[in-house]
Amino acid sequence: MQSVMIRFLPFFLFLLFMSCSKNESFLIQGDLRFVNASKAYLLEQNELGDIVVRDSTSIRGGVFRFHGHVDSPTMMYVQVGRRHPIDVLVENTKINMTGSILLPDEVKVEGSRSHSEFSTLQKEMLKMKGEHNNLLIELTNAKKQNDYAEVKSLTKKYNDASEKLLTNTQKFVAGNPTSVGAAYFVCMLLQYFDVMKLKEIIVSFDASVSDNQYVKFLNEELALNQKLSVESVAPDFHLPTLAGDSVSLADYEGQYLFIDFWASWCPQSAERRQRIAKSFEKYKKSGFSVLAVSLDREEKDWRAAVDEKPYGWTEASDLLYWESPISKVYRVHKIPYGVLIDPTGKVVSINPRRYMLEAKLSNIFGY
Repeated sequence: MQSVMIRFLPFFLFLLFMSCSKNESFLIQGDLRFVNASKAYLLEQNELGDIVVRDSTSIRGGVFRFHGHVDSPTMMYVQVGRRHPIDVLVENTKINMTGSILLPDEVKVEGSRSHSEFSTLQKEMLKMKGEHNNLLIELTNAKKQNDYAEVKSLTKKYNDASEKLLTNTQKFVAGNPTSVGAAYFVCMLLQYFDVMKLKEIIVSFDASVSDNQYVKFLNEELALNQKLSVESVAPDFHLPTLAGDSVSLADYEGQYLFIDFWASWCPQSAERRQRIAKSFEKYKKSGFSVLAVSLDREEKDWRAAVDEKPYGWTEASDLLYWESPISKVYRVHKIPYGVLIDPTGKVVSINPRRYMLEAKLSNIFGY
């Protein structure tokens, strides 16, 4: 699973794409070595974004089977014991899983065309991540030595690796415009790239798969981007606050507002709240405000987290988790996430990184 808390796809998307016959079914047949667990579990994401058990089955001699139906290819995960879950893009066909449970990343998944296409692109992403990791080490050393020419060169190589992934993905989709596996992969890319960087890839999918859950999701993201982009008018909202009243965007007219999306269950959120608090204390007298929007489900968890470290800004939540309407209009796929809005209600920056936010506020307020 990703270390960053990620909201990937809403449940209703999984109910679309009904062209497959209800009589079709999938059979996942696993044959894994070194299994000492008695059960295997088939997991999927529910309507709230949680990974839940869809099915379970007994394991005998490392062999197990899952049988069922999907309306369209759907990403699921096979969990054996406490080992890392194995990704399987399930479609209505026979799917074989072979290998050693001790090496889950090397387990072969065969039979699903969608999974095969997804895996092809996933290898490109792993290659990019490997290059990025090596370059980050070199960048750190170059910065320590104040070698600015080398820093500039390495930064270009870092960006080139990202661009190469996008180029290869676009070529793949152009050659496979009906690939559901590719569509799922592009959904994953939203964690790393702004949706507008993916526009040319998204529009390359064939009209015949426009109702597929993943392609539909991507097209909806493009539509939302037109409503939420830098210089666009920020969407209005009304949310209950922890103090028992309500808050809206209009309450911050004339101020710079940073909306911080977070949750008590996300450790990265807690770390960023501490960093934002420093900026809040520095600029609040100059017209800078923070609105913290929690994606918690339980008020007691939300309240406990705020009580443990109160920061003096407004805390709000409708306790609808990832289904909160504000998370949809502000395109929240992962947390921590934030949007900076100017005094006229226009978007200044979407999910700025730590130093970018600090730099923008310094430029805005002049100190």
